[in-house]
Amino acid sequence: MYTILINSSDGFEDCWDPFFWLFYKYWEDHSTLIMLNTEKKTFTFNGLNIISSQSNLGIDHHLTWSGCLINALKAIKTPLVLYFQEDYFLEKPVLIDIINEFAKLMLKDNSIKYIGLTNSGNLRSFKEWSKEHSLWEVSKESRYRISTQCALWDRETLISYLRPEENGWMFEIFGTRRSKKRNDLFLTANQDLFNNENQIVFYQPTGIIKGKWLKTIPFLFEKEGLKMDFSKRGFYVERNPFFRKIETFAKLLKNRRLLFNGLRGL
Repeated sequence: MYTILINSSDGFEDCWDPFFWLFYKYWEDHSTLIMLNTEKKTFTFNGLNIISSQSNLGIDHHLTWSGCLINALKAIKTPLVLYFQEDYFLEKPVLIDIINEFAKLMLKDNSIKYIGLTNSGNLRSFKEWSKEHSLWEVSKESRYRISTQCALWDRETLISYLRPEENGWMFEIFGTRRSKKRNDLFLTANQDLFNNENQIVFYQPTGIIKGKWLKTIPFLFEKEGLKMDFSKRGFYVERNPFFRKIETFAKLLKNRRLLFNGLRGL
C-alpha cells in the first residue's frame, strides 16, 4: 500500500540510530517496508525492514537534496509513500490505523494526492472536506501547501513537484507556488479532531536546524535513554525572523536562475 520513506543524506548519519530506535518503539508494525534515502551509505536496524537507497551511488557528480529524493522515489514500487525526515524523532505511539485508513482512501480516490498528518505542516487556510469529517482540504492559498512534514503522498505526484536543482526549503517555497497552478487535491488531518494531545504522528517539527541540534532534543533523548555527543553539531541559536527572511532571500540571489524559475512557478 505504501512505503515509508525516511528522507536523509549521509551527513546526517548520526541521526539514524536514535531515529530508528524511537521508530521501532513507537511504530508497532515492524514488517512495514522502509526506505532510508542515503547518498552512498547503507544502514540496518535489527527488527526493521530497511533498505538504503544509495541515491548518489555510481554518479560522478553530487546530487542535490531534490535530486537524491527523486532517485529514491523512482526506486519505490508502491503507489504511495509515507514521508519522514531523519530528525523527526517520535515521542508517542503513531496512530497507524488512521494512516492506513487514509492510505486506503487515497487508493480508492485517486484525485487525492496528499494527506498531511501533523499540525506543523500546512498552514491555514483550510476548509472541511465534504467526503470525510476527519480530513480538511488544504486551500490553494495555504502557506506551505507543499510541506516536508510527515505526510502520505501519491508517489508520482511528489516526483512531479520536485525540481533537481532545488534544496528542501526551495521545494517548499516554490513547490507551493507550483501547486497553485494545478488542481491536485491536497488534504490534511482535521486539526480539531487530531489536536496537540492526539496527533497522528507526534514529534517536534524538526530536530536539527541548519546543521545544529534543537535545544530541546537532549531532554527527549535523556528521557528515552539515548546517548548522543551533542558537541559535534552544537545547538541552534534562534535568530530574529526578519533576519532569517533576509538570509533566505540572499541565498536565492546567489543563484538568480533558481530565483527567476521559482518566481515563475516552474
